[in-house]
Amino acid sequence: MTPILVRKLLRDIRPALVVVCVLLFGFSALWVKVTQRVTAEITPFVTTVTTFARLPPELFEKVIFKGPGKVSQAVLGGADLRFDQATDFLAVELLHPVVLILATVWAVGRAAGAVAGEVDKGTMELLMSQPVPRDRLILAHLLVDAIVIPLLCLSVYAGTQFGFLTVGPFVEDYAALKEFNETNTVGVQLPVPAEPREVEVSGTRQPLALVNLAALIFALSGLTMALSAAGRSRWRVVGYGVLVAVVMFIANVLGQLWADAAFARPLSVFYYYQPQRIMLRDEWGVDLGTAWAGGRPLLDVPVVGVLLTVGAVGYIVALRVFTRRDLPAPL
Repeated sequence: MTPILVRKLLRDIRPALVVVCVLLFGFSALWVKVTQRVTAEITPFVTTVTTFARLPPELFEKVIFKGPGKVSQAVLGGADLRFDQATDFLAVELLHPVVLILATVWAVGRAAGAVAGEVDKGTMELLMSQPVPRDRLILAHLLVDAIVIPLLCLSVYAGTQFGFLTVGPFVEDYAALKEFNETNTVGVQLPVPAEPREVEVSGTRQPLALVNLAALIFALSGLTMALSAAGRSRWRVVGYGVLVAVVMFIANVLGQLWADAAFARPLSVFYYYQPQRIMLRDEWGVDLGTAWAGGRPLLDVPVVGVLLTVGAVGYIVALRVFTRRDLPAPL
């Protein structure tokens, strides 16, 4: 009976799944073009200007991420990334609000409809009238997550590879330098390289970073599943789930900007979402000392392991609550 229930759940979510996969695919392909534009067109101009004026290379980054810009820097990976490096900039995709919003909306929306949605629609009584134990329903949703979440991550990777095939090699474009030399009225001529240089970029390690994204989606899904198992209204559970996700996201960002609030970061699932470190430096752990010991080493924990544990605990709570609660009769 469980395979039949899984197929039924997959049919129910198929339209939404296709939409989210297409959006992730399209954004990933677009981000490759954005990466090429920034690192092959804008970065050469900035680098030439700083070199010609004998300014420190990090000056522009310090100016851009000064004041309110520090919020953007915290959201996009903090000081771990060099935005003038193509592979580093490519890694920003998995930290971009578009990817995080789509992942959160999917996880919360699907899990909210798992139990509370069926109760809200009045179909739970019909479902429970079949020879399906309550624990099998929770198991079926767990299996659906095991099928769907990899598909979402695969959409991101496929979009990135499609973007590489579409935009071609990253070759430095000196058009901005030439235009400046032709139009400036101060008599300054910036040096223009004779031969364009190909910018090195690689997305081969992105699948490893996507493991972290999959774990984040599973953690948010498990947390919302626990709320759904106790709820009666899908939209109320969606509201609670989104509220929890937003509060955790703000706590993580605020902890990066304000030292006094750093203690709250390990309590957020987004603290354990570090795809840029996995993709660029093969670092799969995060030290709790950055938040709880003033930056001193304390305890290195695996980011994927923590997120998977959070999701599993959420499903266990959902199983316990759902198998013990009374289900209301449809009105």
